[in-house]
Parts: sequence; structure tokens; C-alpha cells
Amino acid sequence: MQYKGVASFKSFFWKKLRNQKRVEFCRKIKWRMLFDHNPHLIILQDKYKVRSYAESRQVSTPKLLHVTDDPQTIPFDDLPDNYFIKANHGWRWNILCFKSRYYLFGNGQDLVKNDGTLINYEVASKFEISQAKVVQHCHRWLQSKHRSKQWAYQHIPPAIILESLLKPIDGNHLKDYRLYTFYGKVKAVSIGSALYRKTNKNVFFDADWEPIPLTQYKDQLPTILPQKPESLSEMIRAAERLGENIDFVRVDLYDTTEGIMLGEMTVYPDGGCSGTPTTCPVFNAWLGDQWCDQ
Repeated sequence: MQYKGVASFKSFFWKKLRNQKRVEFCRKIKWRMLFDHNPHLIILQDKYKVRSYAESRQVSTPKLLHVTDDPQTIPFDDLPDNYFIKANHGWRWNILCFKSRYYLFGNGQDLVKNDGTLINYEVASKFEISQAKVVQHCHRWLQSKHRSKQWAYQHIPPAIILESLLKPIDGNHLKDYRLYTFYGKVKAVSIGSALYRKTNKNVFFDADWEPIPLTQYKDQLPTILPQKPESLSEMIRAAERLGENIDFVRVDLYDTTEGIMLGEMTVYPDGGCSGTPTTCPVFNAWLGDQWCDQ
């Protein structure tokens, strides 16, 4: 088989995937990483620019306290006691300011208590850093590129953003609702949170909040399944506005005391690694079926 340029190979590669009986979701993520250079993906993956995109779709984002490409200008003395410092062009590049002390947060699993609340002081000292170290980490993030195989990340203008700390509506466990959205329709919802990562738990629901049974489980099911949130319909509408005219995007939302808030939009969940987002090949193939060549 001869290919005339990248476009022909892209077409052939997608057709080959489509013609197979079942193509797991992760393989389509790999295809996107290799071939889909739609500039809109850069905006969606950019934790700063996606804020304006969300606003244009009537979806709220956490209060922006500061944005800069020079960490020396962060106005520490004028900021509240609790907030997040994040790099807009990477993953797990997060620092939590909690009660005016700074902690390397990562994905949060090491800093939450067993009930999901902040902060686990028994281990927190391992992650505490000085204000000077905060600036150093931010400088290093700004000079770094995240995951070279994930195209969109390489084209995000680096910045440091400071956002307000969100509070869960139930006063306890801040859940990250991850809505798998295809062509503007939510097909599956999983729950990610620092507590679930800490305890290796997860569960998938359909858009009606019916649990999706898996043949294999990478993570444990929660002992008590999360109740259907009262705001589920609102979250689905928000995700579908954000995902309109996009073949696939995962929309991560929080249900907070200030209403539904966008956490981030993810176009390369799990980096397309094999056996993701679950270890159930049946579900992963079904999820791949939702992402068809329209």
C-alpha cells in the first residue's frame, strides 16, 4: 500500500480502525495524538484559555485570582488563605495553598484525609514547601513541555494560574465528575477525586446514573455507590454545550457551593494507554464505538 502524504495515511489509518469489528477507546486516543492537529484541541487542553471557552458556553469556572508567565510577580500578600497554583500546560503541576501554607498537591491523593477532606496533616509535612520553592517550581514548569507525544500540550503558551479553592456542595468529599462526551452527547460518567485515587476506587455510570457493569475492574467499586447528584441534569447540559461539534472530549465538572464548575477538559485521557479508561475490554470497545467517523 502506497500513501501520498500524511493526509492519505491518516485517512487509511482511521478507515482501518473503523473496519475492525470493535476498536477500543484508547486506540482512538492514540490516533488523535498522532494525527488530529485541530487547533481547537489546544484551546480545550489549555487550563487558562478553556476558561473563556467555557464562559462562551455559559459554564462557570473557579474564580481566577492571578495569571502570569513570571512567577516573581505572584502577589502572595494579597491572596486569600486557600487557593490553587497551577500550570496551564501540564498535568499534576499543582500547588495547594491551604491556611497560607504551600503543599505540592499533584493529584491530591496524598493530602486528603480518609473522608476526602483537606488536609491530612499526618503526611502533609512531606509535601510542604516554602514560598521561594513555589516560585522555583513555577519557573521549572514554565520551562518544561508536558508529554511530547500529546500534540496539543506542545502548543499551549505556558502560564501560571491561581484559582480559588472549591468547596463541595455536601461539605465533605469534592467529587470530580468526568463526563465522556461524544459529538455533544454524554455517554458515560465516572467519578475521579483525590479520595478515590487514594483508595483505588472508581465507578462508571450511564447518563441516567445507572451503574455500568464491567467484566474486569482496575479499581475497586466504592462500598456504597455515590448517590445520583441533584445537579446531574445540569452537569450533562453543561458538558453537552462544551462538547458540541467535538468528536470526543472528557469534561470534568465539580458540584460546589457556588454551583457547577468546570475543572478541565481533556482530549487525551490517560494518554491513550492500553487498558484505559478501564480494564474491561467490552466496555472499552463500547466506548470506542461511540467515537465513530461521522
